[in-house]
Amino acid sequence: MTRRDEVRASFTRVQNFLQIVPWLILLIALAVSALTLYQSLQAKESLFRAWMTELSYKKRVEFNSFIEPVVTNLKIAREWGDEHGFKLEDREQIGSYFTPILKNIPQIYALILANSKGQSYYLRHEEKRWLSRISDPSARPGEVLWHKWPEGESARGEGSFAASDFDARQRPWYRGVMSAADSEEIFWTRPYRFSFDGQTGITAALRWSKKSASGKLNGEGSDPQSAAETYVVAFDVKLCDSLTWLAALELGPDGQAFMISEDGQLLGGSLSDCQKNDENMLALETQIKEKFRPAFAKWQQSSEKSEQIFSFRAEGMSWWAGFAVLEIGDRQIWMVVVVPERDILQIADYPVTFFRLPMMVFAFGLVLFLLSFSFVRRHLRSLEALRHENFRLVEDELQREAAAAPSQRIFALIKAGESERLEFKATVRWNLKKDQAGKEIEVAWLKGVVGFLNTTGGVLLIGVEDDGTIAGLERDNFTNDDKCLRHIDSLISTHIGLEFSRFIHFSIIEIAGKKIVEIRCHASEIPAFLKKGEAEEFFIRTGPASRKLKPSQIIKYLASRKVTPGAGAVEPPSDND
Repeated sequence: MTRRDEVRASFTRVQNFLQIVPWLILLIALAVSALTLYQSLQAKESLFRAWMTELSYKKRVEFNSFIEPVVTNLKIAREWGDEHGFKLEDREQIGSYFTPILKNIPQIYALILANSKGQSYYLRHEEKRWLSRISDPSARPGEVLWHKWPEGESARGEGSFAASDFDARQRPWYRGVMSAADSEEIFWTRPYRFSFDGQTGITAALRWSKKSASGKLNGEGSDPQSAAETYVVAFDVKLCDSLTWLAALELGPDGQAFMISEDGQLLGGSLSDCQKNDENMLALETQIKEKFRPAFAKWQQSSEKSEQIFSFRAEGMSWWAGFAVLEIGDRQIWMVVVVPERDILQIADYPVTFFRLPMMVFAFGLVLFLLSFSFVRRHLRSLEALRHENFRLVEDELQREAAAAPSQRIFALIKAGESERLEFKATVRWNLKKDQAGKEIEVAWLKGVVGFLNTTGGVLLIGVEDDGTIAGLERDNFTNDDKCLRHIDSLISTHIGLEFSRFIHFSIIEIAGKKIVEIRCHASEIPAFLKKGEAEEFFIRTGPASRKLKPSQIIKYLASRKVTPGAGAVEPPSDND
């Protein structure tokens, strides 16, 4: 078929389509009206289920964001301690690394460092001052040393002793992390109330072992025998701040929402304050469980451990309950919402006028049908003249048309050369020297992607040699483009993480008769790590290379880094550059 025949056929199809558009609009209006009417009659259960599912999803995302800084900083602290060691008596050293974390991450309530001898260091920020506690049951049994100093000043002064039988080795977080089979596993305690102010929280802990040339921590003492000591770093995490949203939920006059632990302990609710003392909270917990006894009974009997939505009867009327789990390591916190059936339309923001929607949709569709029918009758004749004019334009275009031009944007990027935001790689997986597929080739360009995410973003071109020669993807021996893209997607998901997919976009582009891969990366507001087995590495871009940072460098870099939303687009230089 010639180009002219294609144009004629296209216009014929347009004319035929325009003739059926009015009837198509009317048919769609009738279908939507019927569907809306059916949904309005079956709305209550599906509305509550959809509302609860959306709410639980949002809160899972928010809760993961709430916990993620705790996990990241705990791992970095453990790595730093394993590499450099902590001197528990050196408050200035510990403060220089941990005061920025405690000050800038409000959910981290306190830091605890401890070792297998029972020596420990506790640090907390409160009301524009710092508070620390040093305990050593062997050297100073029955007492601890407290220090207080203003925010902004160094941790100096002799402090004061206070009577205390505190021994870190007896605390649940210490016993729990010591009993964990895997030292890489973060141990999370059950929710409990902190002794200082009664706030609800949990403790996350990690351990590591290190050989010391002395009998005391950090080289103190005179024991000449080398001994393996176990160290623990732990963060107390406040949960109160993450539960304030419960009171903001609009659940009608009788609806309630609350959070409970996996063993049924009440942590907070829409009608409660998580900072209440244990006696008041226990009374409120008893009241809630008594009122909604059938709902708790169904929840405890169910084998479903992620989400439960069901109806029940209490106080002489029908209710709907939703239980959704929020996971912290191997611990679970349950979000619970109970609403009278009569209030579902209100809490799901489902207006009564929705029942009039089917007639409104049909009326609107009828108006569109009449308008489109009138429009088509008036304008079908003008399409013929437009078709003749288009024939002329097609002829002109065919005369000017040449072979498909390569992408000027890609050519301009290649011409500019590698930089902090642009990198070339010859292949996706093929080691040209060994003439075989190599994991090291994949890891090499994955480092560049992680570096772009952790810096200001950038573009990676695969299939382009270091000197700018376009080599293409043929040497990677993919049977088709789809398999190539799937392979790249799998590598990014495995070694970087699915959560970073919104910052990474890749496609295959044909240029100069060859195909290359363009991977465009935006700067990520959360740190990205390259996962290699059990190890994780952190890279940034410095010039045209990706540089690996040590744990101490990571802390300083993340503390000073500012991410500009959307950063990462790399444009070719203009003619004036």
